[in-house]
Amino acid sequence: MRLLLVEDDEIQAQAIHQALTQQGYVVDLAVDGETGWDFVQAFTYDLILLDISLPKLDGISLCRRIRQQNLTVPILLLTARDDSQDKVQGLDAGADDYVVKPCTPPELFARLRALLRRRSVAGALLLEWGDLCLDPSSHNVTYQEEFLSLSPKEYGLLELFLRNPKRVLTHSTILEHLWSFDDPPTEATIRAHMKRLRRKLKNVGIDEIIQTIYGVGYRLLPAPESPSDSGQSSYSLSTLPEEKSPATALTQLWEKSKGQIQERLDILERVLKAATQGKMAEEDRAQGQITAHKLAGSLGIFGKQMAYQLAQEMEDYLMMLKAPELDRTQREDRVNGLKILLQQLQEELGFKPAEIVNSSSPLLRVPEQKIWRILVVDDDAELVQQLQQEAVHWQIRLEGALSIEEARHLIIEKLPDLVLLDLVFPEHPDEGLMFLQELRLRFPDLPILAFSVRDGLSDRVAVAESGTAFLSKASSPAEVYESILGILQASHSVAPRVLVVDDDPVFLASLEPLLWGWGLQFTPLLDSRRFWEVLESTAPDLLILDLEMPHFDGLQLCQVVRQDRRWQGLPILFVTVRQDPSVIQRIYQSGADDYLAKPFTEGELATRIFNRLERCQLLNSLSDTDLLTGLTNRRCATQDLKRYLRLSQRHNQSLCLILLDVDRLEQINQSYGYKMGDRILQQLGSVLQQHFRLEDIIARWEGDEFLIGIYAMSKEDGLKRVTHLLSRLETERFMGTGKTEIKIKVSAGLAVHPDDGEDVGSLYAIAQNALNQAQNQGGGIVLAL
Repeated sequence: MRLLLVEDDEIQAQAIHQALTQQGYVVDLAVDGETGWDFVQAFTYDLILLDISLPKLDGISLCRRIRQQNLTVPILLLTARDDSQDKVQGLDAGADDYVVKPCTPPELFARLRALLRRRSVAGALLLEWGDLCLDPSSHNVTYQEEFLSLSPKEYGLLELFLRNPKRVLTHSTILEHLWSFDDPPTEATIRAHMKRLRRKLKNVGIDEIIQTIYGVGYRLLPAPESPSDSGQSSYSLSTLPEEKSPATALTQLWEKSKGQIQERLDILERVLKAATQGKMAEEDRAQGQITAHKLAGSLGIFGKQMAYQLAQEMEDYLMMLKAPELDRTQREDRVNGLKILLQQLQEELGFKPAEIVNSSSPLLRVPEQKIWRILVVDDDAELVQQLQQEAVHWQIRLEGALSIEEARHLIIEKLPDLVLLDLVFPEHPDEGLMFLQELRLRFPDLPILAFSVRDGLSDRVAVAESGTAFLSKASSPAEVYESILGILQASHSVAPRVLVVDDDPVFLASLEPLLWGWGLQFTPLLDSRRFWEVLESTAPDLLILDLEMPHFDGLQLCQVVRQDRRWQGLPILFVTVRQDPSVIQRIYQSGADDYLAKPFTEGELATRIFNRLERCQLLNSLSDTDLLTGLTNRRCATQDLKRYLRLSQRHNQSLCLILLDVDRLEQINQSYGYKMGDRILQQLGSVLQQHFRLEDIIARWEGDEFLIGIYAMSKEDGLKRVTHLLSRLETERFMGTGKTEIKIKVSAGLAVHPDDGEDVGSLYAIAQNALNQAQNQGGGIVLAL
């Protein structure tokens, strides 16, 4: 849940902030009343903690201002004076409760829970959904009285849905409640957390709880009457079935890997035998050292802590045997020490010669490339055939159903990844729309693209109300598949790809159940000589490297990646048994982002991987987004414009480019302050998002200049669209601090491909010239030359 803390005492603020964060709350901090008011206007909070004595605007006045705006958010006053006058004033101003400082954390948490309970369903102390129970006071989640382990964000998501059982929660709503102002994520981050939460709930037998409303957000489904009556099996995460438990998977893998472990022990035994006989060559010693190194890494990942330490000591002993200055006695002592270590290691592992297991069975699997399965429901056989011919170029397998009845049969046989549905059939003019509603009821998560020659407003509204995308049949097959892939990529959160390069097949095999269990695509690579080929073919989101490998070591591979501009942003994680400072320094100098020492726990590896992936996703999002308005920035818009231009040239379509500029913004900044100017740009960005389509390019180009790119729009239609926008802006009120309201004028210039230019530069120059002339004529108009 998201809270706002308004407190000007830095020490107290940090202490309260830390205590609340440790309890799983997301907390924004404001140090004065005016900043607190800005936060209240900008974000949605579940509760506000408000100090009374604040600079700029005191807590009582801020409380009144919040209530005057008809905001019902609970307010808990913090006061250092235990005097009734302050309490009465605060409660009369609209506060719900108060706490006298200093107060203990348990007292503060109890007051918070009491206020939050008043807003929860029926004032319940516990939040329940069937046999699923969430206790806000202890932050425990149980299913059928068995404990369910969730991360803080997964817990926050579940609590948010349980507190809002009848609401559709949009991405922006979830962001506002579960992430702080200083920690802005992307929508991909929300999808990743949702995916992990659903997976954990599914593991305990809850298959259907949160429904995706495509293009909108998510909602909580009604709870079942009685899970026990439905025949659903259930179990807690602490007692997963054997085939699903990561711990059991590692145990099974250990049994499969015993043969290779024994082979390594045999190599060490042969090396020691040669050393005892005085026949150990340098290559024998080196092979023994490498074998002990691999053995240590393998044993560590399986949790064999004592065996891991023994293998490490053997590696150190073999390394010391390389020293040429050793006399005969010293060498014999080290060889005898190795014999003792090997014997202890064999005893610790419980290996006997008869236990050698056949290790020829494959331990690794590489994920196959996803081929999307699309069902097109259309009575036009010629069109279906045309789409099927085009499908081979898009990694799509397309099946056709020439009637609704045939479509029902095919969907029952196997649910497709997406349905492309015509709305018009000869039997009944609304048969397609009725089938759309049927599919939405039976398969609420199934992506559907309505595809019709009948594209009037009433049909578009009916399709939009069902949460379905719409595409005109005038579109080319290439445009159809571009739309299909856009929907699939948005609705199917593609699992991050992880490439792991290590010459130890046992280590790679031990990672497999972990990475696949976390929803990651896992590509193992034993031979470093194939690294570049596999890197380019798999395009991973994260790279894990071993340090010491034959042919090319991890440091060399890391340096090669960092020297190629395409891969400079790829997160790289080293895993190694080496922990001395000089090695770690070399790892970072080669360009690595992080390292993890073997042996490591499952939690350590998961934390490193997901932290790096989420950080990378956030940076990618920030690199494409203007931080003030949330619109696409100039760099990303330029790429999108070039892509739209290629489509326009390929399909002989127009591309409309529009430049918008706020008239006399500098004068507004001088009169009202730059903060007012920023708010105007923010509000204008919001209006543009509402006025134009999702597929249009909407960007903040620079300063107070905005750019709009609209595919397949003529100059005449573009002028009408912008004229309508400028008329709307004439009635728009832009809010400043306090009750300040001002009106603005916006000028626009327009250019269209191919009439005004063939590239982005020439189109921009024409539109800029038209914009300048519009401003010279007094502003508030749109011109096209």
